Order: sequence, then C-alpha cells, then structure tokens
Amino acid sequence: MTLSPLDDHPVHQAAQVMRHVTTGDRNFYDRYYFNCHAASDELMLIVGLGQYPNLGVTDAFACVRTQDLHRVVRASRELGADRMDTRIGPFRVEVVEGLKRLRVVLEPNEHGLSFDLHWEGTIPATLEPRHFLRRQERVVFDSMRMAQTGRWTGSITVGEREIEVTPDRWTGTRDRSWGVRPVGEPEPPGIQATGPGTFYWLYAPMQFDDHAVLCIVQEDERGRRVLEEAVRVWSDGREEEYLGRPEYRPVYAPPAPATSSRP
Repeated sequence: MTLSPLDDHPVHQAAQVMRHVTTGDRNFYDRYYFNCHAASDELMLIVGLGQYPNLGVTDAFACVRTQDLHRVVRASRELGADRMDTRIGPFRVEVVEGLKRLRVVLEPNEHGLSFDLHWEGTIPATLEPRHFLRRQERVVFDSMRMAQTGRWTGSITVGEREIEVTPDRWTGTRDRSWGVRPVGEPEPPGIQATGPGTFYWLYAPMQFDDHAVLCIVQEDERGRRVLEEAVRVWSDGREEEYLGRPEYRPVYAPPAPATSSRP
C-alpha cells in the first residue's frame, strides 16, 4: 500500500488507503461529466474526466461542436498514488467549493481547442437513486450519481476564435458518478455472450429560472423499469419535490432522404 495526500483527511470509509477502493472489480470508476452551451446551435461543449483505480489509469476528453466543426481532444496517463491530482496532460478539474463551484481547464495545445471555465450550480447537487443491475450472476452496474444544473463563466478558444462565456447566456448540466459499470477494453464475454441484454435509457435534466427538473428512466429489453426518478429541485434550497412515475412518449425524426452520388 502507498499513502497519498488524501490519506491526511478524515474521510476513510474502509481499512484501506484512499487510493484503493473496497472492490477489486476492474470496472470501478470515479468520473466527472460537464456540458456547456448557450441554449442555441452556436456551440456545444462536452467534457469528461475519469479515474479507474483498479486499472491504474485516468483519462479525460473534450468535444466541441459548432455548425461547421467537430473537434475532440483526449488525454490519458497512469493514475499513480495521488487521486487528488486531476491533471491529465492539458486537462484538470478543480473543486473550488464542494457541490457548488468548480473550475474546468483545458490548457492551450496543438489541437486548437482550449478553455478556462468556472461552474456554479443553480440548484443543490442532487443524489439520484442507486443504479444496480445484475446480469447472468455478474454485477454489471452498482453505482451512484449526483446531478446539477448550473451556469458558466470564462472563455473557450476554438482555433483562432475566442468565445467569452458569461453566466447570463451560458448554461449546462453536470454529473458525478462512481461505482461499477463497464469501462475500458472489453473482457472475454464468457456466459454473458448468451444473453448480453439491451436497454432503453432516457436522461433529461431541465433547467428553469428558479428550479430544475431531473428525470431518469432505464428499462431492460423486456420493458421492465430498472431505474426511474422525476424530481423538481428548487434553486433556493427548499426540499425537492417528487413528481411521481416518469412516463415518456418518444417521437423520432424521420430518416433523411437518401442522396445519389451520380450526376
């Protein structure tokens, strides 16, 4: 075992050093997800950063989409002993005030995408139901996730263009999840090959002026609910409101007409 700076904080949950988790499952993960947009088709930015303690790896990505551009930056490194160190090449995430304010950075690099963004939640960070799924005797999902809507301040640089990000226009959602779910390169399937299963997934956080609605639905291949919740979370911190069983009526866009390459 190797100590890390996190071991000096009184946060231990098991007779382990903090760099080790309580399960040896290779699929244990601990991850950030953010999105940033101006509620328009001007630009959409998605950022993720994850740690995989039992694989000894940490990685990050950023993906920006405009009307005429799709650009992705990825980075990965050995996790090492210090799980408080979120630097991965040009990426890092800083917790300024837990559950409320964070800083997300991609330093200038050769790929033509960088940013320095500050997040502030507009609702309290909200814990979702535990996600547990066992298939063919194997625990496939056993994870927790918190969700939050918020606003952004800072700047995004795409190529030679620098975009000012102000909280009156730039909004988004984030989540933090950790636990067991399939990650990394595929394993030999074994018995799982006889019934890999499928699922329907609907995840819809919605932000309004004084509240947010967080809706989540997962159904298995037979239409049985595995996970569900719909709550209204108020910006002023009052008790969240349970909205009952979420129902959905999907309407799919028709496929684009086929185009011919012949003159």
